Amino acid sequence: MHRNATSTQITTRACRRSVRLENKDYHSRMSWCVQSDPLGFFALLPTELMYHILNTLRIEDLGFLSVTSKAFRDVIIEYTQSTSGLKRLQLRQTAPSRRTASKRAVCNNLVNHFKNVGLLLKRTTCLFPTRERLKTVEFIVSQLQCVHRSFTCQALSCYGNLLSTFTRGWEERECLRAYITISENQSMISKILIMLSGNPGSNPAVEIKTRRFFRHVLLDQCKTMEDLSMWLHFILKPFPMVHQARLLYLLYGPLCPGTDAVFWDCMRETSVGDRQTRSSTIAPLGEIAMALKALVNHREWSDDDVISVLEELTGCPDEWLIENVARLLILCGEPMALKVLGSKAINGKMNELGSIVVAFSVVLYDEGLHMSWLIKVVQQLCGMMKTAQDIKSFLASVTATYKDFIIALMYSPEEEVTRMQFQLHHVAMAQADFMQAMMQQLFNTQTAQHS
Repeated sequence: MHRNATSTQITTRACRRSVRLENKDYHSRMSWCVQSDPLGFFALLPTELMYHILNTLRIEDLGFLSVTSKAFRDVIIEYTQSTSGLKRLQLRQTAPSRRTASKRAVCNNLVNHFKNVGLLLKRTTCLFPTRERLKTVEFIVSQLQCVHRSFTCQALSCYGNLLSTFTRGWEERECLRAYITISENQSMISKILIMLSGNPGSNPAVEIKTRRFFRHVLLDQCKTMEDLSMWLHFILKPFPMVHQARLLYLLYGPLCPGTDAVFWDCMRETSVGDRQTRSSTIAPLGEIAMALKALVNHREWSDDDVISVLEELTGCPDEWLIENVARLLILCGEPMALKVLGSKAINGKMNELGSIVVAFSVVLYDEGLHMSWLIKVVQQLCGMMKTAQDIKSFLASVTATYKDFIIALMYSPEEEVTRMQFQLHHVAMAQADFMQAMMQQLFNTQTAQHS
């Protein structure tokens, strides 16, 4: 009996020593795995638990983690494409309340969230070829409910913030690939062709979708004139000039009051100077002018190209009122205005020049601006003309245009007397200011010559 008890005790001690050795060996092997594996202790976790931990991190932190090693980058890419990760990337929109936040605050929260998503995708794919990077973004975007199932302005702005952050710093040829990819994904080229095949306003639904997409996803996201010129170049360049002008008006022209439809007849029916339409039309004219100035800065657009588009634009869909043409040229700036007017002067279009100069004076008077700018423009135009006869014809056309405007207003229908009287007062006062500034300039010149 004693011998059997001793044998059992020895066996138990041996088993205990065996368990301790096994545990020691296990911990040794695990320590070696942790030290040698790029994921460290994360390598010991099952996928579900790892994703649960990643769900607790901010989107920005996921981006920082993805650049620490290739292994973590691969894990986060797999996470962003999983059901759990997609739910994390898709911020749940909550209805604003007085206690929580305003509607604007909720929108800003959405915009910032998708900006961070774009930064995350940029960091996780920074070493991939452009084609693979775009595939990753398109997959993520296609899975996001707010963009995939909706064409609202807010959804498109979220998409635009994501894409703008993702492509920032890319070369132009890479951005061209991105433009082609997203345009094909949303069938935008086919929408443009459908729209251009009909008359302006004949496909309002397609026009609204086209304008919303390009404005919210690409153009309104631009931080610099270089970015704006690049995206405008991608959109406009494949088409002839008459269609380029129409697309430019589609993108930036005024909208019909109370709707999202493009107001195609606005510029030919109503002067921007009218108080009732000023607020809804002056801003679109400024945006059109900004777009034209951006195109001038692009290396593949010459001055003649931009001037030709501007000429087509002021006839889209029909001839604009001359005051609206003058206001657009003023907003485009003196260099571009002089190029447009100089082209007319060289080609002998004196009647058109006279009408635009008179319209300039009316716009300047309406805005309370001094006529010195217009006098400077007239002097520079005279310097561009080849002969004294051309200068004489030009100045004669200016005075004749004033006369024709005033006489036409005097013999207007009786039912429009009040409105015509207002316009007559404007034209007469503009003529007086212009002539006074012109005489002062001539008097100062003569005084300088005699002194």
